[in-house]
Amino acid sequence: LVFEEGEHNFVGKDMNNKTSSLQVITENLCSPQITLYEHIGFQGRSRIIREATNLAARHDNDIVSSHKVQRGAWLLCEHRDGSGMQYIAREHEHLPNYKAIDFNDKLSFLRPLRPGQGC
Repeated sequence: LVFEEGEHNFVGKDMNNKTSSLQVITENLCSPQITLYEHIGFQGRSRIIREATNLAARHDNDIVSSHKVQRGAWLLCEHRDGSGMQYIAREHEHLPNYKAIDFNDKLSFLRPLRPGQGC
């Protein structure tokens, strides 16, 4: 689950009383940027993304195999509606092979985590 800045009174019935740990995002979320690569090892076609992007709307659906995060933190999603498997990619993360996270050729939608009131 991803909780962005704000108040959250309820985490959903499936997670209520089951949370054992949290990871706080400390990155500056202003001006996010991630570079996606078609193949492992940052090879093949690349695409720089700076905003929420539905890859299923173009020819980039389910072909991404690696990334480099230049700025911000990103929510990577298996399905175009943001559902399915999800992964948080954080600033300065260079992930050369999506097989390591069982995400190879599965990315359909991504968006930067929303900055709070600081931007």
